[in-house]
Amino acid sequence: MARLLLKCPTMTSRPLTTSNAGGAMVALAGVTALAGLWRWGQLLQYMRIGEALADHAIPFERKTMPHAPAVLVVGDSTGVGTGATTPGDSIAGLLGAAFPHVSVVNRAANGARTLDVIMQLAGTGPGRYDLVLVHAGGNDVLRRTHLRSLGPQVDALMRLARKLSSNVIVTTIPNLGLLPLFFPPLSWMMSRRARQLCALYAESARQHGAHYLDFFHERGACPLTSDPQRYFARDGLHPSNDCYKYVFDAIMKSTPLAARLTRPRLRPVRTA
Repeated sequence: MARLLLKCPTMTSRPLTTSNAGGAMVALAGVTALAGLWRWGQLLQYMRIGEALADHAIPFERKTMPHAPAVLVVGDSTGVGTGATTPGDSIAGLLGAAFPHVSVVNRAANGARTLDVIMQLAGTGPGRYDLVLVHAGGNDVLRRTHLRSLGPQVDALMRLARKLSSNVIVTTIPNLGLLPLFFPPLSWMMSRRARQLCALYAESARQHGAHYLDFFHERGACPLTSDPQRYFARDGLHPSNDCYKYVFDAIMKSTPLAARLTRPRLRPVRTA
């Protein structure tokens, strides 16, 4: 190896000077810039794939007997089931399969932020539900909702959800900065904002008596982001079938979901 280095003209016959060092730095800067442009191009391509997935996503809903238990689903694309192969592969769909007698009302919408979820809850109308499922937070991170505004919004969301049901289950997001889709410094910002948002939701859920499921983990500890090919859809951001199943199983194991959905209602809920 030493002999090869001695024979290499770039290593031995051209000593490092101010002029050629400057040229090397310019070349390195050019390569770095091209790599950065390529990464941003990839990100835009994945965003287009995500938009296509959202355009084709249909939220799972079902109306059964008037006195059957009723579930209200609100939130963002996770509530819609964007990224799932069929509506039945979403969290609402899996719930419907596990409890075939339960009515499912789905008000979730792609792109919804916390403020939009508040409007979903406010527009639901009179009546109470046996369970309210809230899936929110991702768009507040991606679209940079100011933390000063987000705190009061999360509290308002929890209050409205609890008015509609004594049983509220809330899920937010994993550590988005760990997804291969994002790169430094964007990934660092995503991790920091996701960490802050999850802390806000967890504390507000605790104060308002809601069940909060925490899927945020630091690097090396997250089962979802450690296997993105399995747990995320083609756009690298929305959940896949396996991810929805993972979240649904976690809901079943760590909340009183089954107990709340196996008792008949005393009065029917208005789903219109």
